[in-house]
Amino acid sequence: MNVGGVGNNNWWANASGRNPGIGNWNQPLAVRQGGTLHGGVSEGARNSIVSLRETSGALSQALNAIRGIGNMLNPPMQARQPNSANTDALAIRSFDSSRLRGSVATRDFSVEVLQVAQAQTHEGHELNASALATESGFSVGDHHIAINIGNRQFDFHFTVSENDTTRDVQQRIASAINSRSDVAVTANVNFDAEAGTSALVLRSSQTGVDENVGAGQPNFSVHSVTGNAVEASGVDLMTQSAQNAAFRVNRGFTGALQTSRSNEVDLGFGIMAELRETGTTEIEMGRDTVTQQNAFRHMVNSFNELVSAANNASRGSSLASELSGIVRNFSSQLERIGISLNSEGRMQIDEARMAAAAESGELENFANRDGFNFMSRLTRTADNVSGNPAAFTDQAASSMGNIDPANFMNSGVNFSPMQTVMMTRFMNLGMLFDSLG
Repeated sequence: MNVGGVGNNNWWANASGRNPGIGNWNQPLAVRQGGTLHGGVSEGARNSIVSLRETSGALSQALNAIRGIGNMLNPPMQARQPNSANTDALAIRSFDSSRLRGSVATRDFSVEVLQVAQAQTHEGHELNASALATESGFSVGDHHIAINIGNRQFDFHFTVSENDTTRDVQQRIASAINSRSDVAVTANVNFDAEAGTSALVLRSSQTGVDENVGAGQPNFSVHSVTGNAVEASGVDLMTQSAQNAAFRVNRGFTGALQTSRSNEVDLGFGIMAELRETGTTEIEMGRDTVTQQNAFRHMVNSFNELVSAANNASRGSSLASELSGIVRNFSSQLERIGISLNSEGRMQIDEARMAAAAESGELENFANRDGFNFMSRLTRTADNVSGNPAAFTDQAASSMGNIDPANFMNSGVNFSPMQTVMMTRFMNLGMLFDSLG
């Protein structure tokens, strides 16, 4: 049955024919039927629309990042990099920028290194390395030495022969101790080739006071059980007691005394440092110029990708001309931070000038103040493209006459609210006609 001359299969074509302009909204449809797209939209047009939407969205995000707009945990232009003014006393080892929160965190501060952590050390006698061990006081025969750590004793056995040199015996003792992974003591032989001397040195595996050995007690002790190797080598006496690091972090006021077994300490707000010697240093929370420059590089790359997408989508693209025109209008401000426009309408970077602008703070000023109008204008253009990319594509369908009424609402196209209401009404009318048939 036909109602008013509208058949079941061509109701939309007839409706749009009687109502000029209904099918002329120039919107892409991503609904496939066989190898073609409904509404006459080609695969090339679809790709152009997707590319325009993605590249314009990326440019908006890059601009928003520079401006610090949106829910950003670490705005790049607020990025800071701590530096120690006195690296002899303290060196910055790592920085987790995600922990940098609040205005206090971004201010300069000072650190007082009152004491560095030390490992308990027993430096033995400097003996004639090539002399016979017996000449250095070692007795021939079996030796048994013990290292005591807390309430535990670790035993080591070795033999000294008449032909062993002093250095042979020292290295034998060191090898025996280092072969035990369960002993928190390391040993080495310091050899002075110029003087021809060698010395056995025992040291705690870690710096600081071992809390497990008891308050006021040494981290370890060593003695001879059989023979005289400990006394002859001179490692029975402690030459450096174990001590913890002590320091203060002063953020506008005198900080509390902090201690640490290690010289690797946390200064707060994600800053890890190594204490090296006593003294005071200023920690300067300077600009993270690398992160700031990367933010602008990302903006430039996103801009150029959108220009390429615009040229691919439309010959003599008005969008590409609009983008390059925006840059030209603000060329003087952009050139001061190392950005200019090349002959192809794409941005290019003078790396030396941008680096200088980052160091001087001009890059940050552009993001916060000087570049406001430029970035606002470019953001509006990018958002317009992202909201309706088909409007900037030559190949998009100019007619809705071939749309499959069963599928067009699932096409993935962003119609305006008014367009959606009107199209839904015409579809409902068509389905009414179909039901009467």
